Amino acid sequence: MGMAGDMFSATLIGLGVPASTVTDAMERAARPLGRAKVEAQYVRTKEGPGTRIRVELKTEKAQLRAVDARVFLDAAVKEQGLAPPYAGFARRALETLIMAEREAHSNERINDGTLQLKPIGVARTPYAETAPRQPRKQAKGNFHVDLFPELATGLSGLEAFSHIYVISYLQRSPGYSLTVTPPWQDDESPRTVGVFASRSPNRPTPLGFSLTEVRRIEGNRIYTGPLDLFDGTLVVDIKPHVRTLDETDLGDDGWLAGSDHLQMHRNGVPHRHAQEDAILHEARDILLDILGAAKGLEVLRIALDKVMCLTPVCVGGGNVRFSHGVLPVPTPAVAAILKQHTIPHVTGPVNTELLTPTGAALLAALQPTWCPREMTPDGRVKRQGLGLGTKELEPVNGLRASLVNLRPDRTPLI
Repeated sequence: MGMAGDMFSATLIGLGVPASTVTDAMERAARPLGRAKVEAQYVRTKEGPGTRIRVELKTEKAQLRAVDARVFLDAAVKEQGLAPPYAGFARRALETLIMAEREAHSNERINDGTLQLKPIGVARTPYAETAPRQPRKQAKGNFHVDLFPELATGLSGLEAFSHIYVISYLQRSPGYSLTVTPPWQDDESPRTVGVFASRSPNRPTPLGFSLTEVRRIEGNRIYTGPLDLFDGTLVVDIKPHVRTLDETDLGDDGWLAGSDHLQMHRNGVPHRHAQEDAILHEARDILLDILGAAKGLEVLRIALDKVMCLTPVCVGGGNVRFSHGVLPVPTPAVAAILKQHTIPHVTGPVNTELLTPTGAALLAALQPTWCPREMTPDGRVKRQGLGLGTKELEPVNGLRASLVNLRPDRTPLI
């Protein structure tokens, strides 16, 4: 029935790890995020006794930058004094999740070859029925962009720039032709050009690109200079104009003026921006689950080079609601991990999410030998554990693991 981070830690408790050892490690891992209360509950099921972990985490960090997650995890690993194999497992799990989040969110806007644009606000202009192709600086009327209120924080620092680019979606575009006859030509011999050699608003993807002055910012509203847009045009992005980089005679460099960073851009020096790292959107329990799993594996002294996973892994089906929308199961992050690590899997047997991103990352970090379910390890089962998910499902929403004593010359495996 799939795998989630809390289920894996619960399974390790069922295999003999003291519950307090796992819950204490998880609570300590939560300190950089807020305050956590973690409890292990013992539950009787028709599949036998199981363990369920309940987590209450009070935090304002719904999202977590990958660079911060690495720092927090390293601190937790050192505090717990994890031996290198188990510290390495924890770091592999986090890096697997970061990779998956980066890939998932770079691709989430592309769906079956169709570009998905998300508006961020609305342009307000005096043009209800007709709009100029290029408004004059002295154009009369009020011009501003109203961002959606929940995005207002994203305007911080924009007041330092004198000009911005407003990228808009021209929803009034009636369609397009691959060839157009631009205006402002001699009527006797008009010239026809390709649409991409023109600034026609009627394009395959009708995006507008307007450079305008920033006059002032109040809350979620940007008062601007003239905009060549109909009133109510959807805005999909705003970018600051940087005079030095854009090589124009307009405006200034804003808060970048005189900075080493700006000089790197001017000189064409390759570099990374901290913001280019992955954002872990569902960050509440990630660090807790990873550290709880690593600590439990260490207590059991699991030989990480002898882990076996019976396949196919059940991923579930249907849809799941995340902080940034409703996604199909398996979610893009899970699908990225399944593909990257060639994990044999199957949909079902129920219409809900069974394999979570953290669960998939832990499974990949174990680097197990993938074996068909019909195979059984060559040895004696020493102990079994059943970790239960928080959803009540039929069949039982549980993850089962076994400790197996192999031949005398072999070490136990899970």
